[in-house]
Amino acid sequence: MIPEQYTFTAPEGFILTPEFTGEVTPLLKDLGLSQEQADKLAGFHIKQLQAATKGPQEAYLATRKDWQSKVLNDPQIKGATSGGKAGIEAVQYDIGRALSTLNDPALVQEFRQAMDITGAGDNPAFVKAFWRLSQRIAEGQYVTPGSPSPAGQTEPGRDHRPSIASALYPNLR
Repeated sequence: MIPEQYTFTAPEGFILTPEFTGEVTPLLKDLGLSQEQADKLAGFHIKQLQAATKGPQEAYLATRKDWQSKVLNDPQIKGATSGGKAGIEAVQYDIGRALSTLNDPALVQEFRQAMDITGAGDNPAFVKAFWRLSQRIAEGQYVTPGSPSPAGQTEPGRDHRPSIASALYPNLR
């Protein structure tokens, strides 16, 4: 027996819109389906939709998990130090300092939300590139005494300093 109007019960987490029922009702009537047959067909359709959406979601989550693992195991990131922190915490510290230079908390919050939603904040290339950029725009850090600075000071205990000419033109000998 063909009902005048079909009624469907959607599984938890799935919404059947009025547009769906409005479009499917004439089709089900043309096929001469009973309510029981229509329920079976709708159930099959819903399972197919759920499977179709589950695959990309699982791939997205697996990709993010893989990226997170690569970031945490990256030798450069493992060896990072900044602000009394080490490893990924140092990288997060540097990136946080760079974001704070924007002086726009709302923009920073929206940026962080975008990184969380899209997963881009887990991408190893993005993390390393943003970290390197953050190191270039952040203020310098305290240089510990007792060792030469990377800027080219002579080592403690050396008797001579380079001449002005060799300091200006280190490749000319």
